[in-house]
Amino acid sequence: MGVLSSNLKPSFLGLLKFLNNMNWFIVFFSLINISVCIYEDQIGKFDWRQTYVGRIKFAQFDTVSTAKKIIVATEENVLAALNLKTGQVVWRHVFETASTGNIQLLHVGEKVTTVTGSNPYLVRGWDSNTGVLIWEWSLTVQNDLTEYSQWWVQNNMLVHVLPVFGSHIEVTMYNLLTGNNRGASSMLPAVWTNERCIFTAPYYTCISGPLESQLLLSIDVTSNAVKIISKPLADYVDIQQTVSVNLRPLGGNSITPSFVIGNDRIVFIRDNNFEKSKVQLGDKSASATVVDGANGHILVQTWMDDVTGFTLKAHSVSTGKEVTDIYCSDKTLNIPKPELLAVMCTRTTREQNACRLLVNAADDAVHLMQQGGRALWSREEALSRARAVEFVELPVSDTDAALESEFGQKEGSVWSAFARRLLTQYQQLQNLVRSLQGESAVQNSSSSLVRDYFNLHRIIVIVTDAGKIFGIDNLSGAILWRRYEAALSARAASVFTRRSARTPPHHAHLSVVAAHRETGNGFILSLNPITGELIDEGKLILDVRLLQCMMLHVPDSEKLHALVLLDEKENVMVLPSSAAPLVEDVYMYVAEKDTAKVQGYSLRYDGKAVRARRTWAARLGGAGAARVAALAARPRLEHVRAPGRALPDRSVLYKYSNPNLVLFVVERLDPLYKEEVVAVALDVVSGTLAGAAAHRRARALPLAAHADNCFVYLYRSEKHRRLELATMELYEGKERWLEPGVPFSSLESNQVPIVEHQAFILPATPTAAAFTITERSLTDRHVLLGLSSGAVVELPWGYLESRRDESLPAAAPELPLPADATLNYNRTLRRVSGLHAAPAGLESTSLVLVTGLDLFYTRVAPSKTFDLLKDDFDYYLITIVLSALIVATYSTKYFASRKMLKQAWK
Repeated sequence: MGVLSSNLKPSFLGLLKFLNNMNWFIVFFSLINISVCIYEDQIGKFDWRQTYVGRIKFAQFDTVSTAKKIIVATEENVLAALNLKTGQVVWRHVFETASTGNIQLLHVGEKVTTVTGSNPYLVRGWDSNTGVLIWEWSLTVQNDLTEYSQWWVQNNMLVHVLPVFGSHIEVTMYNLLTGNNRGASSMLPAVWTNERCIFTAPYYTCISGPLESQLLLSIDVTSNAVKIISKPLADYVDIQQTVSVNLRPLGGNSITPSFVIGNDRIVFIRDNNFEKSKVQLGDKSASATVVDGANGHILVQTWMDDVTGFTLKAHSVSTGKEVTDIYCSDKTLNIPKPELLAVMCTRTTREQNACRLLVNAADDAVHLMQQGGRALWSREEALSRARAVEFVELPVSDTDAALESEFGQKEGSVWSAFARRLLTQYQQLQNLVRSLQGESAVQNSSSSLVRDYFNLHRIIVIVTDAGKIFGIDNLSGAILWRRYEAALSARAASVFTRRSARTPPHHAHLSVVAAHRETGNGFILSLNPITGELIDEGKLILDVRLLQCMMLHVPDSEKLHALVLLDEKENVMVLPSSAAPLVEDVYMYVAEKDTAKVQGYSLRYDGKAVRARRTWAARLGGAGAARVAALAARPRLEHVRAPGRALPDRSVLYKYSNPNLVLFVVERLDPLYKEEVVAVALDVVSGTLAGAAAHRRARALPLAAHADNCFVYLYRSEKHRRLELATMELYEGKERWLEPGVPFSSLESNQVPIVEHQAFILPATPTAAAFTITERSLTDRHVLLGLSSGAVVELPWGYLESRRDESLPAAAPELPLPADATLNYNRTLRRVSGLHAAPAGLESTSLVLVTGLDLFYTRVAPSKTFDLLKDDFDYYLITIVLSALIVATYSTKYFASRKMLKQAWK
């Protein structure tokens, strides 16, 4: 032991001496900040997030817990709690997007109970305050008609009602907490059941029998004794209407089993008998429910009328008299097709009703209203399903517009120009005095929507699936204007900025090209993106379906770019028609998604009208079955400035910058390899194949992006059981094909570009992809990926380049996803469905909007902010230093001159 300690003692003393000598090095390296993150004061400064839940399907007031909330279940398979006072999301659970996450039942008691799925079903219990999962059990029904299942909660028992049409009704009860079956399923005889039945717990009601003697039948599915209520249908509706009469249950969690028969008759079920209501519906489309009021049960109904506007009425169920304190008739309220989701009334000291009504609208907006019709708060849930996005520039200020008009006027004498100049200077002086006096315009007013110096302030126009269009301020996320078009189907909508706000005195012009929701014909909406008002063509509904649309690259005399439309009969329409002579050398392509067939057209003006001539056709999937999984074209706002890339040997590899290239990601069936993904880069003007890549035993993801000469697409490799990201780059070579300044022509190019492609392993599941875009495309290019985990990752193109040389590191098989590359840091985004980038006035900055169940806006700087000073730049210090240098310079010059003078006199 002594020998061992004597041997260790010198080593230990040497280690201490070494650590003592290393102290200065440790202190030095500890001063270096090796973390890469954003400062705490920058959180929320350049970005914002808006949380949504989707169109509400079920809703109930939570009256049990101390913090009053509204528990909602939505069509987006989301369970959430909304604050009763503000409407903000308290907690939220996002289930699966498929049928496994479909919410079948929402019950709010001491705990929140949900039934989700589609055989098997999941029964869950949640804490209403925190949203924590308390219990969960599964249920599988051995029947093929589970789509007609009905659910109900009674006395801590889950009741499952499954009708077998023409035979019986199967009723099963389960313990709500454990899922234990109380006993065998009850088979209630009901040969009169059919598809025209409804369930108003606990009664199952149908219309059955021969047409000349139809019956209204109902049965209590929870009663021990089977008793069927049967009445002639003619007792409730006219005999002439018995053929087409339908049943619909009352909404809003009606406390009394009741339904609407026909269009306006309300029938209650009491004591195993039908009872006609003393009150009819005020409108055929009215939504009604029965609630517990101050003096008994109240029938509350609401509807929207073109004459009276939003109407809210209530009547006593027992007497049929109108309840005067629950009334509203307001023409200014725009709530299309209002639907009562939940109603809660409490008794005041004056024996009056104080009601809260949660109203759903056809435009996916939800409003919490008082009994007088005043909206306490509203949520625009249509933004959870955005289909098209466009960044719109703001107009210049009145002063800048006056300056532009001043220099733009060439006519007139020198004295008139001098007078205009004096007037402009006087206006600028007035604005300066007003700004010093604090009389500037309010920031939220439309007059304050002017372009800033770096063009970072924009309006984001969003077209939603519900047919509602929004104008959003990109700096604050505030909704500036909204417009609802019920007939607009935005599933394949396109948005075109036909005239920007840079052209005073002309206003900005934006057009939405979509399809009519009912007929599928063309639907065109032209509006001012700054105010949201209709302009020029306004609302135009065509009588034919559209195959393709594009914006003419040449503006007319009013600086307006025309729309060129190709219909299913291959006829061409130009809007406005006066711009038809400008259609020269215009080409268009049409791709069929289900067959992977692509056709090219040449458009010419023959002196009378624009004609379309088919020039080429191609079937990308070959002779077998194929479909287009993804498509990527060059963004309209991209401008290519760098013609090539410098190589280590100081030579230049020139890019194949073809603006007419479109990437088609085709998924086809192969007899040998089963499934195959083929990426085809096609020139849509000439139909020439520029590049292609094939991936066997793979399935394509509907994600692709295109920028300059680069393509990105994704697929799932069934062979390796992983997701892969593939890139493709096209080059001309080390010799340029065209002289500098010569425009590219697809019809005159006969050379084949060099195609470089590479595939990488992606350790995540992407749901959206896009390239960053800058004003002049001089900065580095990054790829934005929206992941299923809720993160938006920014990957430099250096990681993804297909061509590798000495200046780049070797390609890694797996792409790194560092935490500091996440744009939304601690703001998780659910169900990211789209990434939209737009250039800013700063070359270093790109504006990014993320759409999905949430909206997220931010700025990205792929090459850092090389053209912008930092936020913590010390202006006072630099001013003092510059002033000191100026004083020192002139002082030194003065003393030097005196010294020279003294030396000259010696």
